[in-house]
Amino acid sequence: MERLKKRTNPTIHQWNTLLDELEAEKAVNYFATSLLTQSTIQQVLWDVVRNCISRLGFVDCVIYWLDQERGMLVQKAAYGPKNPEADLILKPIEIPLGTGIVGAVAASRKAERIGNTSADSRYIQDDYARPSEITVPILLDGNVLGIIDAEHPEPHFFTPQHLRILTAVATVCAQKINQVVTEQAYRQAGQQLMETNKRVAETKLLALRMQMNPHFIFNSLNSINSLILQNEADQASTLLTKFSRLMRQILDNSRTDWVPLRNELKALRIYVELEQLRCDNRFEVSFQISDALDQDLVRVPPLIMQPYVENAIWHGLLPQKEDIRQLLIVCRKAENRLIIEIIDNGIGREASSRLRQNLLTNHKEYGVNLIEERLRLMNEMYDVDGTITYMDQYHKSGLPAGTCVNFTLKLPAS
Repeated sequence: MERLKKRTNPTIHQWNTLLDELEAEKAVNYFATSLLTQSTIQQVLWDVVRNCISRLGFVDCVIYWLDQERGMLVQKAAYGPKNPEADLILKPIEIPLGTGIVGAVAASRKAERIGNTSADSRYIQDDYARPSEITVPILLDGNVLGIIDAEHPEPHFFTPQHLRILTAVATVCAQKINQVVTEQAYRQAGQQLMETNKRVAETKLLALRMQMNPHFIFNSLNSINSLILQNEADQASTLLTKFSRLMRQILDNSRTDWVPLRNELKALRIYVELEQLRCDNRFEVSFQISDALDQDLVRVPPLIMQPYVENAIWHGLLPQKEDIRQLLIVCRKAENRLIIEIIDNGIGREASSRLRQNLLTNHKEYGVNLIEERLRLMNEMYDVDGTITYMDQYHKSGLPAGTCVNFTLKLPAS
C-alpha cells in the first residue's frame, strides 16, 4: 500500500514543474490579452517591453527591429534607463546582423541566456554594463522580425523559466505583428480602391457634364431659331442677348461639381425667361426662395434643375388647355436638408406620356437621365444622400392637376 501511494502522489519537483507551467501560461495569456488592443507595430513592441517590466519583473528590456535592406537591428522600443519618457528611446543604437549577442541571436534564430556577460566576448555595452542578459528572436515563418533583449545587474538572474516565457511571448508578438501588417495591407488596399473609384466617378461626372452642356445649348438655340424663322428680328435679338448671358453663366457653373445655389438659380431664371419669350409668355413662373437659405453658402450640382423645368414647360404646361399655366420653383430648408420643388399645373405625367405616344415621338428624357446618373455618382462620392421623387397632383374631382418634382440634398453640418 505504501508503495502504491508513493507512485500516485506527485513529487515536490513535479509540483514545482506544474506550478512553473501554470505561471508561464498565465504570463503568456497576460501578454496576449494586452496585445489585443494594439493596432500598430510600434504599439505592439512598446506593449511587450512594458509588460516585461511589469509582469516579469525585469529592470530593463529592449526590442530591436530588423532592417532587412541594411542588415541592421534598430532599437524600436525600450523600458529602463534608455526610456526616460513614455514611448521614447534615448540615443537608440543600431547593431549589425551577426554582431554582439543580439546580432548573433538574430543570425542563428536561437534564443540565448547569458549568466555572466563579462566572460562573453560578444557582449556590447549600451548604457550600462550588466552581468545577465537574455535574448530571444521574434520569428515569423522562420524569418527574424526582431529581437527581445533584456539585461539585469544581478549575475545569473534569468532562469530557464524566463526563457520559456519570453520565447512564448515572442511567438505571440510575431503573430500579432503579422495580424497588424495584414490588417494594414487590407486598409491600404481598401483606401487605394476608394481613391481609384473616386477618380473613376469624377471622370464620369466630368463626362456627364460635357454631355449635358451641348444638350442644354441645343435646346436654347432652338428657341432662337424659331423666332428667326418667324422673322421676329427684335424678339430674336432679345433672345440672343439672354442666350449669351445664359452661356456665360453655364460655362461658369460647369467648371466644378458644386456651385452656389445663387448661381444655379441665376442660370435657371435666364433659361425660363428664354422659354417664356419663345412661347409668347403662355405660362407664368414664380420663385419662392426661403430666407433661411444662404444662397452663397449652400451648394448644389450645376444644371441640376433645368431638365425638370424643361419637362414641366414642354410636356406639362404647354399642352395644357387652361389659360393659366403656372410654374412654381421652391427652394427651402427642412432640418439639415435642402429641398427644391418644381411644381406645374400641367396635364400630368400620365397624359403627357399618352400624348407623346399618340404623336409617335421617340422622345427620350435625355437630360433627366443624365441628372439621375450624376446624382447617383455624387451620392457615392460625397455622401450627400440626394434624392429625386415625382408626385402627381390631382383636383378634388380626381382630374390631373399637374406634377411636383422634389429634389432633396443633405446639407453640410453648420
